[in-house]
Amino acid sequence: MRIVYLSADFGIPIYGSKGASIHVREFAAALQTAGHDVRIITCRSGDETPAGFDVPVRTVRLDVGQQSVVDTMKDDPAVPEPMRKEIRSLLYGVTLGRELLPELERWRPHAIYERYSLLGVSGVELARRLGIPLLLEVNAPLADEAETHRGIGFRHTVHETERMILRSADRVLAVSAELRAWLIAAGVAPERIVVTPNRVNIQRFATVGRTASSQPTVGFVGTLKPWHGSATLVRAVGEIARQRGLDAAPHLLIVGDGPQREMLEALAREQGIASLARFTGTIAHEEIPARISEMDIAVAPYDPQPDFYFSPLKIFEYMAAGRAIVAARIGQIPEILEHGRTGLLVEPGDATALAASISSLLDDPRRIAVLGENARRTAIDHHGWDRNAQVVGGIIKDLLATAGGDH
Repeated sequence: MRIVYLSADFGIPIYGSKGASIHVREFAAALQTAGHDVRIITCRSGDETPAGFDVPVRTVRLDVGQQSVVDTMKDDPAVPEPMRKEIRSLLYGVTLGRELLPELERWRPHAIYERYSLLGVSGVELARRLGIPLLLEVNAPLADEAETHRGIGFRHTVHETERMILRSADRVLAVSAELRAWLIAAGVAPERIVVTPNRVNIQRFATVGRTASSQPTVGFVGTLKPWHGSATLVRAVGEIARQRGLDAAPHLLIVGDGPQREMLEALAREQGIASLARFTGTIAHEEIPARISEMDIAVAPYDPQPDFYFSPLKIFEYMAAGRAIVAARIGQIPEILEHGRTGLLVEPGDATALAASISSLLDDPRRIAVLGENARRTAIDHHGWDRNAQVVGGIIKDLLATAGGDH
């Protein structure tokens, strides 16, 4: 089938290293591997095409006049940043529809698969004009998230437009059960919602071995933001070092970057483990398997939060790489990891409990190996992106059959 993969979020460069960028690339590649003809349409492709990624990417930008308006608003004190970005998104919807409709009419896609973006109305309009199904992937309650963390300009417009987009899609794909519940509360009919968690590129990670080291290494992969719990991990390793001494404590490898990096480096010094800690900064996704290979124990130490609706990519990558995992018992994670068989679960934000679980593994190398192998096997059997590609292909086929169309 011919599938348009639409990503109209200015914060997601398709060729970037952030989790959302990886998600788009890996799933689009899985659809292509499944035999579909996929074209990614985006507002922002990023820089160099990652090695081995060959899904066509079409970048559609604001026209010169619209971009000039958006740039001018940067210097207007009456237009706060959230409002400027919302106006940009609305202008982009007009541009995208105008640019794409003629070429899509010629290409005749069977469906549009869209990664939901705030005020991203073009998918709804294009699907209607083309007479094809719209599948909307939802990774977060974006209006609520924007209002809580970044501020919001046109509050009523943003929330009402979100509800319109969600209710207009033929199928809404939620990455977690928590998001499914939110979608139902937003007025989406339960029968139109399908839960499709994030997955992993099995081939990329399942061949990862272990880089030889004389001292065990505990590691973390992710953006260094407060809710990821990386400060809890630093404190836990500090506690282990105080209990065992620096020579018997594990190395700490932090892979990624973000607003908390300076604080975390300072915290490592405060905990007395600066000599044990290494921060890689931002690295290409293609390098992550090699960094995970340096870890004996991989950690996902999320802190407590009331609405944990994420589907953490790092968990699936740790599993496919065959690492022993210690993770917070929050949100979707207990559905992914079976405590004692494919990982260990601890209460979120509890540095002492995290330290105890890590220490128990350090004292039992055989258990590290068993947990890692169980996790790898489970990932191979159940958590490859190909499973989501099969689900989406089936949904499109069913929608087309129901409509009686042959596009």
